[in-house]
Amino acid sequence: MTVVFEFLTAAVAGLLSFLSPCVFPLIPSYLAMLTGTSVKTLKESTGEGGLQVDESLRLVRRKALLRSIAFSLGFTTVFVLLGLIFSQASAMIGGSGRTWAIIAGLVIIILGLDTIFDFISFLRMEKRIQLQKRPQGYVSAFLFGSAFGAGWSPCVGPMLASILFMAGSGSLVKAGLLLATYSLGLAVPFILASLFLGSLQGLMQKLKEHLGTVKLISGLILISIGLYMMLGDLRQLSALFTRLGYTLQSSAEAQLQLFQIGTAVLYALLALIILFAGKWSGKGAKNSRSPLKVVLTILFLLLAILELTGTISTIRLISGWLLFQGL
Repeated sequence: MTVVFEFLTAAVAGLLSFLSPCVFPLIPSYLAMLTGTSVKTLKESTGEGGLQVDESLRLVRRKALLRSIAFSLGFTTVFVLLGLIFSQASAMIGGSGRTWAIIAGLVIIILGLDTIFDFISFLRMEKRIQLQKRPQGYVSAFLFGSAFGAGWSPCVGPMLASILFMAGSGSLVKAGLLLATYSLGLAVPFILASLFLGSLQGLMQKLKEHLGTVKLISGLILISIGLYMMLGDLRQLSALFTRLGYTLQSSAEAQLQLFQIGTAVLYALLALIILFAGKWSGKGAKNSRSPLKVVLTILFLLLAILELTGTISTIRLISGWLLFQGL
């Protein structure tokens, strides 16, 4: 069941990477560049209006299919190599242990939160290759896909990183297969778009209007992957939580006021980060006033006030939960 979950997650992650804001809107342009034609001609050749008008358009369609496959093999090669390298590096530093899994899980959870709230701006950077001429054959399309695989990596970083971390906890074979499955989830819709771009144009336009929902789903899936990695061995995790609970409990008893002030400051900082996340990522004030951000900002400010007044003690709540004492 665990293996099935991991590979299913990798495939879904690939699909969500295809639907990401830095990949999905550019699919027609990439396909047109691969075939050496215009987006308009490509749409006509793939079913816009329901007619295949002549042999030249059928040739464009065939070229789009074969070159998109070569392009997909290019970025698949890059991602699989990344998986193998990451798995080997992880093994060299002892990446199969619980400490690694917990750290990796926490990193993925942070990436999931960033996917939803956009507070780590450099994760949205990408490097696009400026070609002097369009690919002229299948080898060129393969190299083109390899180059764009490297350029896409920062853009689809959170999803790709989550699968890399998952791959890092297993063998080289498992790592390669996981990244191949991720690439398949990204490649299949890309190849389908090369076949039916004209017919799918209306659907693609509707999907563009829901990219925000895709981001939310992507973030929740990343958080789920992080929790899955952290909860891999429940017995060891339970023992770790118990030790951590006793440590926090003794620290709270010794310096409760200091912990309450520090926690209140942390809540206030989180409120500010959420409130201004849209402005820092360059998305303007409208994004900053979204209902979810307003609610979360008020929630964290309220928690800060409750901590400062001594109404609640987060450190005691956490230690009690870790020791299974209830809240």
